[in-house]
Amino acid sequence: MTIGIGLIGCGQWGLNYLRTFSELEGCKVVAACDLSPDRLRETRRRNREVRTTTEQSELIADPNVNAVIIATQATHHYIPVLAALEGGKDVLVEKPMTTDVEQARRLRDLAQTSGRLLMVGHVFRYNPAIVFLQQLLASGALGQLEYLYFTRTNLGPIRSDVNVVWDLMTHDVSILLHFMNQSPAWVSAQGAAYLRPECEDVAFATIGFENAVVANIRASWLDPRKVREITLVGTGKMAFFNDLDPTEPVRIYDKGTMREPSYESFGEFKLVTRSGDVVSPSISSGEPLKNQCQHFLKAVQDRTPVLSDADDGLRVVEIITAINRSIGQNGVPESLALAATPA
Repeated sequence: MTIGIGLIGCGQWGLNYLRTFSELEGCKVVAACDLSPDRLRETRRRNREVRTTTEQSELIADPNVNAVIIATQATHHYIPVLAALEGGKDVLVEKPMTTDVEQARRLRDLAQTSGRLLMVGHVFRYNPAIVFLQQLLASGALGQLEYLYFTRTNLGPIRSDVNVVWDLMTHDVSILLHFMNQSPAWVSAQGAAYLRPECEDVAFATIGFENAVVANIRASWLDPRKVREITLVGTGKMAFFNDLDPTEPVRIYDKGTMREPSYESFGEFKLVTRSGDVVSPSISSGEPLKNQCQHFLKAVQDRTPVLSDADDGLRVVEIITAINRSIGQNGVPESLALAATPA
């Protein structure tokens, strides 16, 4: 069976989805929707077989559409996702699922009761290097994880609908949940708005877990350099991820500390550092967006669960909301009692 794909939102990411699904076997992009005539013209130029419309309801009602991809502005996700689920369609919505916790919870509940798939486009969950790091952590190769830090900066693109926390930090929160396989206990964050009032351009968040692991995330779209990096520090080894390095995206450092007897004081030890080899493991190739779309398409065909499901999307929305609340209170920590626990 060929899965008919409907696309709502034909901006930059919408056109990326158009390209990707048009290249996959087992599906066909049959309809696209956007309010902009220029975007619809560009959509038809890239795929002449796609029927275009400005009416979401028309696309959702199309019997040839089996699954809907939603790539509108983040603040506009709720209505089309709700309509698509109520219309009996499986849905892949670009991150974040919504920018409102209660809306995200209602969508999660509707997907569960309707039996439809609701997947969130947390694309880094499908990055081969991130998958490798998650498996490395799970294997215990780094020892006991102690802390992590994430950096995601660039000069632009500057969004008008959401702040940098919703735009950029959602990626790293999703990756962090994937790595930890547990929900955090608290968050504390600071941010600053320089270009527009009450719309943070830079943010710093610290996220803590019950097992004493802490993670720090820095996000900025007002920075001179594009950086996409993650550092993981374990008791045995350390790992580094650079998304902008196509040849060695992951490096594993045999570095750490160790206790040695102190001969200056009987029965005491001193901490010393040790440094060993640096290994750059072979990482399988594959475009993360293509991997994500293939995963969604297979789930639609086989009726199997998806990785970045509605529960995962809800957790991210809850954490991002708590980060924004902490920013609004000048870094006052926010306790987290999340709606769902990672599987």
